Amino acid sequence: MMGDFPRNKVLELNNSLYGQADALRMWYDKLRANLEEGGFTVCKADPCLFISKKVVCIIYVGDCLLFARNSKDINAGLKSFKEDGD
Repeated sequence: MMGDFPRNKVLELNNSLYGQADALRMWYDKLRANLEEGGFTVCKADPCLFISKKVVCIIYVGDCLLFARNSKDINAGLKSFKEDGD
């Protein structure tokens, strides 16, 4: 046994991890609104790619990758997320 979970067993997930079937869609909508308020534009060819003047944001499932030439630009973008409170 590993803790209370027996070895060689599989658990079946009956519900969404976050309690709602559309949790990822809600997360994406909130993130998109926040990015657009911060000056990002969504790419027409790929809705998971956001571009601003100095930063590129790529979303994959529930993660974000931020790219910039200067780390200060990334920090400024992250600060706007922290101020949002959601």
